[in-house]
Amino acid sequence: MSATMILGLCAVLVLLALGIPIYLVLMGVASVLLLLDGQTLAGLGQHVLDHLNSPILIAVPFFILAAVLMRGGGLAKILFDAALSWIGWLPGGLAISGVAATAVFAAITGSSAATTMAMGTLLVPLMIERGYKPAFAMGLTAASGTLGILIPPSLPMLLFGLIAEESIPRLFLGGVIPGLIQAALFSLYILFVANRVGGGAEPRVGRALFLRNNVHAVPAFMIPVVVLGGIYGGFVTLTEAAVLGALIALIAVLFVYRTARLREIPAMLTEAIDRTSVIILIIMGATLVSAWIIKSGLPQQLARDIVESDLKPWQFLLIVNVCLLILGMFLEGVAIILIVLPVVSVVVREMGIDMTHFAVVMVINIELALLSPPIGLNLFVMSNVTGRPVGEVLRGTAPFFVLMLILLLLVTFVPALSTWLPNYVLG
Repeated sequence: MSATMILGLCAVLVLLALGIPIYLVLMGVASVLLLLDGQTLAGLGQHVLDHLNSPILIAVPFFILAAVLMRGGGLAKILFDAALSWIGWLPGGLAISGVAATAVFAAITGSSAATTMAMGTLLVPLMIERGYKPAFAMGLTAASGTLGILIPPSLPMLLFGLIAEESIPRLFLGGVIPGLIQAALFSLYILFVANRVGGGAEPRVGRALFLRNNVHAVPAFMIPVVVLGGIYGGFVTLTEAAVLGALIALIAVLFVYRTARLREIPAMLTEAIDRTSVIILIIMGATLVSAWIIKSGLPQQLARDIVESDLKPWQFLLIVNVCLLILGMFLEGVAIILIVLPVVSVVVREMGIDMTHFAVVMVINIELALLSPPIGLNLFVMSNVTGRPVGEVLRGTAPFFVLMLILLLLVTFVPALSTWLPNYVLG
């Protein structure tokens, strides 16, 4: 690694540690290094424009808008009531219903923070009221919220596809089975510890209430069905599916459930635009970072060194996992993707590792980063929602963090968990 590369990396890490916004760090450092390397300002601008000229990027604001509408429109409770009518009678049924509702909500929003905020506002007070220990309730909800970036549609998967130039529908499918396994692991753990954390079985609901809750939830369930079914049925493109998802969410919260008023929509649109702008700026910075890294020759040199060292793919993945877990303690998920992926993507392809498999491994590491102090976003979101100390939230997430480490190892050593479904559906 050259002195310039080391200097650039140190500059990025120091500036991020100082709290400078990631898009300013990426664009600033990469631009300076590329200019020092002979690139012109016009060339930098043209490079960014070329990479922003992607129809996939049009899907981003609509996925974000759907997430904002779902959270602001209170659809989390509707999904939760439907799940509770099915499995509330089990030991710890309230908590398991929360996991199930979170998984469905995640499939609609594609955002961990939005999922954690919505479910935390609804589920944690209810669990505490029913006798669950506060740390357990907060830890479960914060950990379940990470499903928002694993179950499709996932914004980190979309970003991964843009940077690595991989099929986004394939990446989306890669997260389905691991996401369901994560939800199942959490549910089995709840069954095992229900009595110790204060979670008893909920009363069985009557047939009339069962039907009412599930019929009431049909419009909400239709959002992921239309989005994912449209994409994989070949009826719509990714962008068209995102628009349909946002449109159905808007109709649902305004006219079906009437959980939002027309005068509240401008504020939701403003929030969606604000979040979209940040992502676009980050992508602009990422394109410059990628250009600089590729120009440096580091990925190719790293690939040659690893191939010559006769490192096995599973050994390489274990090393990457350790590095990502460490980075996750200090960087947010988007920064991890943008810094690590341009460097290792060449190595991944050179070693014959399926990019969908690697994407799922990386996203699970980002899930763990959301629960890793001192930066873990979900810890702070949950603390802010409940008004309780971050340390108490952290204690509650510990067993779920271990379960997610088990999931990471399973996916790392059994690639079929992330590649079978994409290969079956898309060939």
